[in-house]
Amino acid sequence: MAGICPLLAFVACWWTAAIIHMNVPDVPVSVVAVAAMLGLAVGIILDVLWLKRWMRRFYTASLHWMAAVYGALCVVAVASFMGLPIGTFGLGILAGIYTGRRLHHLGSEEEAARRSFHRVALFAALMTAGAALLIGLLVLRDQSVVETMQRWFGIAPGMARGVAGVAIVCVLSAVLFCAQYWCAMWAGRLAYKIRATTPTERTPEGG
Repeated sequence: MAGICPLLAFVACWWTAAIIHMNVPDVPVSVVAVAAMLGLAVGIILDVLWLKRWMRRFYTASLHWMAAVYGALCVVAVASFMGLPIGTFGLGILAGIYTGRRLHHLGSEEEAARRSFHRVALFAALMTAGAALLIGLLVLRDQSVVETMQRWFGIAPGMARGVAGVAIVCVLSAVLFCAQYWCAMWAGRLAYKIRATTPTERTPEGG
């Protein structure tokens, strides 16, 4: 958790400066590096000032804020893994684990917990599959992707860029949606059932 704030601040300043550099001719590229380091420093300072408070409120934080942080991390994950759904899939599993531990600490009943797991798993699956679908449709313009689809599925280049290619991307995104949903649900249920052992609950040796 300690690395989330510096990471997001670093990326936000980096990308903002990069966009300005690409669109404003007089802005040197060195500004991008300076902005990125400044964002990292700001994130570290915020951690020093607020991390303990954030940790105390980790399981009671607003779900809207948590969803916003999750969305930002998904954007970073997509960029970091060059469009591959590895990072977003991992974030979906972490979302399930967080939900399970949150509901465990709040003492939620199993029926209410199951409904929460469903909503979180659905949200994670939509984010992961949605990002994969968008990236998949974009990369259909890439010649190497078209050639790969030709080898794997035996379709013509025109079809790979047309209906057949879109259909393949949609099917793969649907499979990814189901896999992410199931894994997030499984992670949430497992995390919910784990009971942390406190010192008073441990059985004394020999007693």
